[in-house]
Amino acid sequence: MAKQSVLLVTGGTGSIGSEVARQALASGWAVVIQGRTESSVNTLLSALRGSDLEAPVAGVVADINKKGSVEDFVVAAGRVFGRIDAVADCLVIGPSEGGITGPFEKTDPEMYLPFVALSLVYLERLAQAVLPWLKSSDGCLLTFVSDAGVFPAPRQAVIGAARAGAIGFVKNLATEVARDGVRVHAISPSFVADTRVAEKLKAAAPDRFEAAARRAGLGLPTPKDIAPLVVFLCGAGAKKMTGQIISINGGLNV
Repeated sequence: MAKQSVLLVTGGTGSIGSEVARQALASGWAVVIQGRTESSVNTLLSALRGSDLEAPVAGVVADINKKGSVEDFVVAAGRVFGRIDAVADCLVIGPSEGGITGPFEKTDPEMYLPFVALSLVYLERLAQAVLPWLKSSDGCLLTFVSDAGVFPAPRQAVIGAARAGAIGFVKNLATEVARDGVRVHAISPSFVADTRVAEKLKAAAPDRFEAAARRAGLGLPTPKDIAPLVVFLCGAGAKKMTGQIISINGGLNV
């Protein structure tokens, strides 16, 4: 059993999730990383264990698209160190087929329900599965949404609606479980540089990404800019904060 507090990082093999895991380990957390494939999880674990970080780290493999997988991987993660004190949900949520961005009239209605399931229903299932663990340790659930759910913009109607639903869930759940000592937050990025998503966007729509970079007076954030806030909000220093939707966008939206 780990003596440290335990952070479960879902989507832990992604650009943001892996950086959150690194910075949490450096801050003394024990970390359990969830990833979709065994190879991606093992690759990251090898890298983390090969560094000078001394805190314990482990991994669980789960594909959230499979029935019952969310509940199963939470149980598996809890068994690793015998506790879960915080969850940083860093999954990149969105159908790979597309059809949810661009002019609304050109979006694909067949993708609306799958996208809402990934954006909102998955989060609700995760929250229900982790709450018993978090209640026992006055823990924290933190997820990622998108500035599209906070700041209206063209070509983002489907994404904005789904993210706004997730934001509503975070705020209402935070109010409900505060009496149990549990905190709930969301971080809301816009464009995040140095990520796999950014590379795909630059390849597909370079002008859009470059325009965003020019508009962000502070520069577009990277995973290294986002991870410290995740670690802080999950930790004891933020015990009196809950229900916050915090945008990290380099000044792109204010």
